Amino acid sequence: MTCLIIVEGPSDEGFIEGIADRVGTQVHVLLMRGNKPDKAARLIRAALRQRSYDKVILLKDTHTRSEDKVRELGKEALKQVPHPNKHLIIVKEAIESWVLAGMGERGAESISDPHHRLAELLAREGKALVKSEGLYRELVKEMDLRAACRNSATLREFLNVLGDP
Repeated sequence: MTCLIIVEGPSDEGFIEGIADRVGTQVHVLLMRGNKPDKAARLIRAALRQRSYDKVILLKDTHTRSEDKVRELGKEALKQVPHPNKHLIIVKEAIESWVLAGMGERGAESISDPHHRLAELLAREGKALVKSEGLYRELVKEMDLRAACRNSATLREFLNVLGDP
């Protein structure tokens, strides 16, 4: 099974690829670059013309928008995609909330600035938070996925969709 996953940035790409490695699912991750539904739909349709995927997942974070607005934009994009198994997953705030959840942070999805909180926690370990594919892929390796699912409903939803045939 191969999933096409659309993300918003390079660190998100590294994180999702790391998760896929951990759970043993084959993924093809593409960067959306922008927040326009038509752009996301065109990107997905172009990928579907080149290759067949078992499912399509659009990840959208709420970083600067309300959850309702993000849901509306995501649904509008997916409406334009001719695929029977497509999903919108809304990440509360940013992907860093999922990393925090995996580090045992309760209420990770309600932290208003998860990037700042993650930077604080890493600084305590003598590490700097540099948004990059490589760092986020490494952070996934250190995560407790069971704790992450307990602490993040949206990550649990993503993992359920990712692993569901």
